[in-house]
Order: sequence, then structure tokens, then C-alpha cells
Amino acid sequence: MNFLSKIYDKLTIKQWNIGLAEVDIKELIRSRKSDITFTWLPTGATERFFADPFVFRSPEGKLHVIYEDFSNNDQYGKVSVAELDYNFKPVSVKLILDTGSHLSYPQVFLNDGKTYIMPESSLSGTISRYEFDFATKSLINKVDVINEPLLDSTIVHYNNKYWLFATRRGPESNNRLYIYHSEKPEGPFTAHIKNPVKDSLYNSRPAGNFIEVDGELYRPAQNSVEYYGKAVVINKINALTEEDFGEEEYMRLKVPKKTAFNFACHTLNYVDKVIVIDGLRRKFMPFAQFRIFLTKLRKK
Repeated sequence: MNFLSKIYDKLTIKQWNIGLAEVDIKELIRSRKSDITFTWLPTGATERFFADPFVFRSPEGKLHVIYEDFSNNDQYGKVSVAELDYNFKPVSVKLILDTGSHLSYPQVFLNDGKTYIMPESSLSGTISRYEFDFATKSLINKVDVINEPLLDSTIVHYNNKYWLFATRRGPESNNRLYIYHSEKPEGPFTAHIKNPVKDSLYNSRPAGNFIEVDGELYRPAQNSVEYYGKAVVINKINALTEEDFGEEEYMRLKVPKKTAFNFACHTLNYVDKVIVIDGLRRKFMPFAQFRIFLTKLRKK
């Protein structure tokens, strides 16, 4: 971005929102085509945004989306969940986790018939996992997984091991990729001997759950070269062992154009034949941005 673009950006309100579409993720990978029309969730007030969505179904097949629920008034993220109907309209919405400290990227993974949620909580220095209780729509049975200030931690079960991918809080948070491995999803996790296994602003930081198609493993990652979370790059894993790691760019998810939320996209997830993303729109609101600046000063 040039100087004027940066000034303009500073004077805009950033509002992420969640979009869903009926798309088979396997066909998207096979075709490498991502010209998709999305249905977007209601946005609400401009000082609030919804990002980092993951999707899953209840035992009865009801669609749920879980996401970061951020308010500029509070200056930190919480975790909310929405149950959606067949048209992707919210049936119910519930705030399910507020620790008083920033939370985001509530990764969803299934294990032994249970649905687990693992939010990003790098400010606390510990990443914890919860079980999702469908009866009460709440998080229960908290287990601390790893004591590291990790960002966007994403667990995948592959070759009889659990692999945790993440970046670390700090100046290299968008480009240095770290891997940990364990025999169990709750750990203990051991650091990969090649950590950091990758250093690239283009496609390192996790952007969603892994995708397995035709025996191959794919990993969504953020492209933050031009702007934080500008786009999603899908990498194909070439090697993943305790001694080695390799991946290469496979395709880039196109940011949807026929929507206001087309400036950036930094999360891709799926369940059966439904995919979910987040999209960013910017609104030129300098006075509102000044109020946010004052709020940030008061919070320090």
C-alpha cells in the first residue's frame, strides 16, 4: 500500500462478516475454481465484527457456525455460536465464551464422536480445548493443550498422529509457521525439530481446517503480503513427519466480488457440502475511528 492508501485505511472502520455457500469442498479443490456466491450473516452495528468462522453439525444434522465476536467498545474478541436454517439464516445466536481477554479462531475438530472447540487465546500463553455441549450450546470440560502463545492453532489427525500447526505471537506472527505433534489430541505436544518450518508472509499462518481430497492433504493459509489476511492460499502437503515438512501452493481462494465484504478474506472452513469464509469491508468513518483510538488508549 502506498502512503495515501495507508492514510485512507487508518480512517476506515474494518468490519469482517461471515459468508456461507452450498459448495462441496472436494469439488472446489479438484476444479481449483472458487467463483462462489455467498449468503452473508446479518452484520449489526459497525463497531462489531464477526470473523474466523468454523462450521459443524449437531447429531441431528443442524448447522452451526462458531466464530470470533469482536467489539470495538471492548477491544477484545469473544466466541459466539449461531444455529442456522437451510437458507443460512440464524435460528439462534449465543455468546458462549468470554474470558475478559482476546479470543478468536475457534477451531473445530471431531474426535471419538465428540465435537471439540479450541479457541486462539495467545494473550494468556495457553491454548485450551473445550467440548461442545449441544444440549446447552455451551463449552464444557476445559483441557489445557499447550503452554505456548500460539496463534490460529489448527489440529489435524494424520498418519496416526495429531499435528498442531500455528504461528506464534510476536513480530513474526504472520509469517513463521510452527508444528507440534502428539499421540493424543489433548497432548502433550512436542515441537517439530525444524521449527519454524516455514517463513513466508504469503502462505504460512493457518486459515482453517485441513482438507483431505483423494488421499492428498491440503492446508488453507493466510496471504498477508499486501494486507493482513488479504486472501486465502490453499497449500498441498508434500511431507509431514517428525523429521520433515513440505508444502507448495495449490490454489488461491478468490475473494468474492459481488458483495461489500470483498476487500479481504482470511478463513476457509467446511462441513459436508457447506463452506464458510469471512470477508472484510472498509467504511470511511474517520470520527468513529477516532473514538476507537480513544477507547484503545483507555484500555491500555
